[in-house]
Amino acid sequence: MHGRRLVGALLALHVGELIFLLAGAFKTAAMARSHPGQGSGAAMLLLIAATLLVGRQGYRLLTGRRSVNVAGLAVQSGLVMVAIAVATQNLAAGAIGIMLGCAVLAGWGRLAKTPERRVTASLDPSPQSVRVAVAGPATQIGVSGAVLAVLTALVVLAALSVRSNIVFALAILAVVFIPLERLFALHPRRVLRRGWRTDLVHYLVNGAALKIGLVVSVVLVGTVLRAFVPAPLRLCVAASPTWVQVVAGFAITTVGGYAAHRAAHEVPLLWRFHRVHHSVREMDWLAANHLHPLDETFGRSAAVLPLYALGFGRASLGAFVILITVQAIFIHANVRMNFGPVRWLIATPQFHHWHHAHEPQAYNTNYAGEFPLVDALFGTLYLPATRWPAQYGIDDTEPTGYLRQLAWPLRSRCAGDSGAARPNLVGDGAFEPSGKVF
Repeated sequence: MHGRRLVGALLALHVGELIFLLAGAFKTAAMARSHPGQGSGAAMLLLIAATLLVGRQGYRLLTGRRSVNVAGLAVQSGLVMVAIAVATQNLAAGAIGIMLGCAVLAGWGRLAKTPERRVTASLDPSPQSVRVAVAGPATQIGVSGAVLAVLTALVVLAALSVRSNIVFALAILAVVFIPLERLFALHPRRVLRRGWRTDLVHYLVNGAALKIGLVVSVVLVGTVLRAFVPAPLRLCVAASPTWVQVVAGFAITTVGGYAAHRAAHEVPLLWRFHRVHHSVREMDWLAANHLHPLDETFGRSAAVLPLYALGFGRASLGAFVILITVQAIFIHANVRMNFGPVRWLIATPQFHHWHHAHEPQAYNTNYAGEFPLVDALFGTLYLPATRWPAQYGIDDTEPTGYLRQLAWPLRSRCAGDSGAARPNLVGDGAFEPSGKVF
């Protein structure tokens, strides 16, 4: 009975979204007629496409589906981000869009926790749900270690030429986090633990690769997205006070980052690259940079491109980059700290360590990078009150060395590539304020 009421409420929310989207489409059509050449026509087409996708989500709900798919997650997240931008100019209209979009995502999250979900879970596979060991010659590259070392050195030198100040930033981070991890160590270990050289190369190279990747994504994708945003909206957003742009920008990047991170776990192709990061078995501040550059570029682009397309200025973009960089290093740190009630508001090491945990009950949880309440709203929060993970990583065997890890997603299969039915562990428990899943 509870599930039926929830389905009914979710259908009503989808109907409200459809009405809201159609009203927006008619309004932008009128703007296109009265002010041609300002992007309103493209925006109207985008609203119509969003209306069709929302309608499909309602149809999936009627046919018994109990989890939002990746397309639904993308369109709902996009609607919330656009509504946040609209709220900077029209608070009433923007607030309605934000509440509708968030309520729909929260409804799908709650629906995923109903008993019916457990019956049909195996029909909605997730690449990370079952972690099967896949090892063998396919993970190796037939090049001598000496040649690989030389090539890696050349890559590092090229990266340093692009970002000459990155060594200074590394020194500052080391001065801050090495003593912190020694004083409040969660898992006692040496400073120069296994794999530290490779992670150092990840840090030095990936920063430059991300810089280049974001420029390419803005030019190729951002320009297209910008064409779908009416010029008056972009100009109004850009003219907003700096503090408004910063607050709205944080909200948009939070939603975009969550959606991209969740997609990286649920889309097999994206998971092949994202598993490089999840192969880490010893969590610390340097492990935060153990990423495939294409995976990192995808995640950052999903957060940055909406800001560029919607007309936000450099202040909001700069604030986001600083926050996400420091926060990412902090939440990977090997520190045991009890932040009390604050851990429900701001992402902490305990929150993100569970995201990396090699424990089935924690798979596909804690996607948010900054605010755990986003996971609580969307039904993917797992945060036990006092426990920490006993072990980290995945069963897939990652090759050693930066260049081998760079080629790994292109040369080997992983559990997410299998067509076999797998149980989806997202939302298979209910959340309670104590942080336990039962």
